Amino acid sequence: MSQSANLHGCAIAIGGLGILVRGPARSGKSALCLSALRRGASLGLHTRLVADDRVVVARSHAGIVLSAPANLRGLIEVSGIGILREETVASAVLALVVDLCEPAAIERLPENGTIPILDVIVRHARLPERDAAFGADVLVSLAMAPLVDDG
Repeated sequence: MSQSANLHGCAIAIGGLGILVRGPARSGKSALCLSALRRGASLGLHTRLVADDRVVVARSHAGIVLSAPANLRGLIEVSGIGILREETVASAVLALVVDLCEPAAIERLPENGTIPILDVIVRHARLPERDAAFGADVLVSLAMAPLVDDG
């Protein structure tokens, strides 16, 4: 039997990297994802929306698979504008979980950069909420180059 859950967040795929962005309401999840999609595409990376607002996460032999509930597929909410249509991909394998939080809660050099999702350990990062431009640059950078491991 496979495990699955429906989470509040936004999910995108950039250059094959499945990213789940979580955070409180109005913390900038959709803005960050939309900015990352545009920046990645401008650099020639294959970028697609997976899901906005609700993300289905399911455990499979490939890892954790991200997808959208059928009624939300292809839609993204832009605060102050409304609901927009966006090119999507049906699913992506989760490679990174991003939690948006207050800047003071972010460690400069965190020791443990992982988090469990459905009992699978996944790379984890914290980024400042409501800072889509900076966050998008970080996500595109991670899609383009792996993190240096000093260990």
